[in-house]
Amino acid sequence: MISLSECNAWFAVFLIESVAIVTMNLLSIILFMKNSNLRTRGMYLVINLTVADMLVGGFSMIGLLLFLRTGCDGETNTKSTSGVYITSVFVFYWFPMTSLTNIAVISLDRLHATFLPFKYRVIQTWVYWVTAVCVWVSAAMVSTLIVTWQVNLLGKEWTHFLFLWQSYCCLCLFVICVSYASIVIKFLCGTHPQQHGAANRQKKLTVTLFIMTIVSLLIWLPFAIGSFVYLTSNSICSLYYLKHLNALYALLVLSYAKSLVNPFIYTIRMPEFRKALLMLFKRQQKQDAAMIRLQAR
Repeated sequence: MISLSECNAWFAVFLIESVAIVTMNLLSIILFMKNSNLRTRGMYLVINLTVADMLVGGFSMIGLLLFLRTGCDGETNTKSTSGVYITSVFVFYWFPMTSLTNIAVISLDRLHATFLPFKYRVIQTWVYWVTAVCVWVSAAMVSTLIVTWQVNLLGKEWTHFLFLWQSYCCLCLFVICVSYASIVIKFLCGTHPQQHGAANRQKKLTVTLFIMTIVSLLIWLPFAIGSFVYLTSNSICSLYYLKHLNALYALLVLSYAKSLVNPFIYTIRMPEFRKALLMLFKRQQKQDAAMIRLQAR
């Protein structure tokens, strides 16, 4: 178990990370909405991912607070069937799983754009709206199954419900790996005619989203691997793992950073995003200067 002072320290870390995630992704959403150049066909799913990441930072804190309570008290929650507990656990799984599902769907979108570029260019906007809804619904369905299983297994082999979470994550990872591996093979072994305009922009966007995916997975995988080790270990190893909750919390902090890094990647890799960000700050500085002048009068 960890001390109360350590619990307070972890609470502060989680709170700071949550505020940073919400702030950065909310700023990204504002930029996407205010600039039509950023709302291209390939960016619709990226916008959906940004919304999911913002909600990860904004609402998954409820689940994290439950983890902190369990770790500090050394007890399981005796009100595990209450509506507040069930809702918070559902949210804890739903938004991160939506984010991961969206990354997998983005990889399929990039696969389509790479292998069938002409058909990709005639996709209607409503297809992306339907796809976004399917992403949220599929993650919600799996989260509902996980929460239902967890409540029913209260006091029994309660960790078994996490195998469903692991299986779903593995499915998403499989889709991501196969999609981008196919794209890399296409780039390396396919013909390379001179590209202009839309084709070149799509290729640059694919590279950017590939970098985003790799960085996100590298940040998230340590927690996923640690959870898998915990699930597959014997009772002695599990007890050892529970006694070192600081390691679990550190992995959680790292895993949630996945929802924080994307705006930085967009700023570095997307000139349009960077330009829109600079214009937003310049506009804000002008408004602040005007306000100061009015107050001075």
